[in-house]
Amino acid sequence: MVRDSLPVAIAATLTAGLACSHEQPQPKHAATPSIPPPIVAAGPAKVISQAPSAPREAPKEKDDHAIFFDFDSALLRDDARPTLQKVADRLHRRAATLRIEGNCDEVGTVEYNIALGDQRAKAAKEYLVHMGVPPAKISTLSYGSQRPKDPGHDDSAHAQNRRDDFVIR
Repeated sequence: MVRDSLPVAIAATLTAGLACSHEQPQPKHAATPSIPPPIVAAGPAKVISQAPSAPREAPKEKDDHAIFFDFDSALLRDDARPTLQKVADRLHRRAATLRIEGNCDEVGTVEYNIALGDQRAKAAKEYLVHMGVPPAKISTLSYGSQRPKDPGHDDSAHAQNRRDDFVIR
């Protein structure tokens, strides 16, 4: 009977010994950031990549001024009108084109912020067209909350991020 149990005992000892003899190193997986698919804004198809470090093409000239919006609003404020007048004057004097980049603070969903940024950019475009700038010279683009001017998370930072930027080419 000892002979019958000997192979079982040897097999059990070998299995336990091999399992504990040394630990196999676990493969280390590099943390790769998952990049969600691009988001398409409402209206004419504008695709914005959500890649956190998407390189920005070098504009010919970026206007020093921006116009700002109230929370959850795409209505132009009175303090935006002088800046829009300066932009219109520049476009009347030069054979240039303008890209209006709509931006939002971080409050709200990604989809909502893309749509709100689009509405803000279109509001500025509509005003400039009303001032005589040909619509063909103006394009709009929404970044939603993807390109904050101020990376903070307080009311002051949010106010700086609710804006339209102007890129003249």
